[in-house]
Amino acid sequence: MRAHEVDSEVAFYAPASVQLLLSGAIAAFAEPHEPRWRSFERLIDHVHAHWSVQPRHRDPVFARDGWWCAVPVCSSRRNLHDHHLLYRSRGGGSERDNRITVCVWHHLRGIHQGRVRAWGTAPDEVKWELGTRPGCEPLLRLRGDEYAFLN
Repeated sequence: MRAHEVDSEVAFYAPASVQLLLSGAIAAFAEPHEPRWRSFERLIDHVHAHWSVQPRHRDPVFARDGWWCAVPVCSSRRNLHDHHLLYRSRGGGSERDNRITVCVWHHLRGIHQGRVRAWGTAPDEVKWELGTRPGCEPLLRLRGDEYAFLN
């Protein structure tokens, strides 16, 4: 054992089926007479190496938006959707400047339920209204990431 290495245990709580799958995966990377953590480390390295070379998505809109939700107050990088600023049902096309990356929550619960409005030209000229309600002013207006004051 090298001086900087420490032998330790890691507790992992999960359903038995998940524990069995993880134990099997760790065992597949095991070498004779080595601690299990070394096998686990090799498994993580293998997953990372294969994950990082996979293409993220063929559509360049996600890459243009940095793999982040474009809603100014959001920092989500998970469950991203491709949103058409001018809906296709209203004549909007699939050009890059009509599409923006938004997380699933802002897309389905915000934009399509009327709590968030977005229009303009992506990526730099998108105007946002957040907290919209029928008959009321929105709670927040933005142009890109800049606040726009309510009249």
